[in-house]
Amino acid sequence: MAGDVALVADIGRQSVRFGLTGGDAGLMPRDVRKYMTVEHPTFTSALVAYLGGVGLREARLPSVLAVAGAVRGDLINLTGSRWYISLSGVEAVLRVRPRALNECAANALALTMLPTAAFTPLQGPPPRLVETGGSYVVIGTGTGLGVAALVTANGKLAPIQTEAGHMSFAAATADERTFAQYCTSKGMTFDIETLLSAPGLLLAYEALSGGKKLEKPEDVTRNIGRDPVSTAVVRMFVEHLGSFAGDLALAYGAWDGVFLTGAIARALHPQLMDPGFRRRMESKAAFRRQLSEVPVSLVNRNDLELLGAAAALGNA
Repeated sequence: MAGDVALVADIGRQSVRFGLTGGDAGLMPRDVRKYMTVEHPTFTSALVAYLGGVGLREARLPSVLAVAGAVRGDLINLTGSRWYISLSGVEAVLRVRPRALNECAANALALTMLPTAAFTPLQGPPPRLVETGGSYVVIGTGTGLGVAALVTANGKLAPIQTEAGHMSFAAATADERTFAQYCTSKGMTFDIETLLSAPGLLLAYEALSGGKKLEKPEDVTRNIGRDPVSTAVVRMFVEHLGSFAGDLALAYGAWDGVFLTGAIARALHPQLMDPGFRRRMESKAAFRRQLSEVPVSLVNRNDLELLGAAAALGNA
């Protein structure tokens, strides 16, 4: 083994980032490099290129891989990517069996390495430091919808990997019903991610505009207040996200905090401050008061996957 050095990776649909931990930097990732999936035929090819670049091609390295996909078994398929990850294949390169976890579970573990200054509070109570004894949930909005819980078990915080973004979509407002009917008319099998994601913003615009298509999610978010349809789409998105956050807080007993991650959540910060988000989150009949005490925060970092992979090394 190369001293106490370990490898961490953030494996996404279009790119992979590698980093190293250990040495003077401790668990904070260093020597971070990014490789595009179109540049390498396989994940192993990118891994070998990285190891050669940092002079560790022959090293024996423990590793943690944060993967954009469901982590089950030896072979992991990446959502929306031609790559797949063979854990036994990675072991043959690194000479140590890797640990893999879903990228949103990595996001959850990353919270343990951040100060409260990294959390931007939304409406409601101020954020609390993430620490043993608490229960939390993380919701990541991007090209997809990721969900993970962070709960206390056996004296430490443990991530719960989920596919909660694929739970059934339940319409509660006129616009949500219009969206659901539009999806049905297109013959789609839809779930919560169908709305709460970057493609969801575009599909929602198409639904509420009567069929008009936009090219990029930014075409929706940049026209809030100028275009009535964009304004309605974002309001629906934010309010449904609030309802989903309340459901997850109840499902996982996340009384100590809900954290929103991802570029879309950060872009919609002003709209997430709207009372509609909190109102829908707390509209849960018997538990309205308890939900009103749950802090909700934006995480203002874009390196959570690598941080979470590093945290998993220290949490073994």
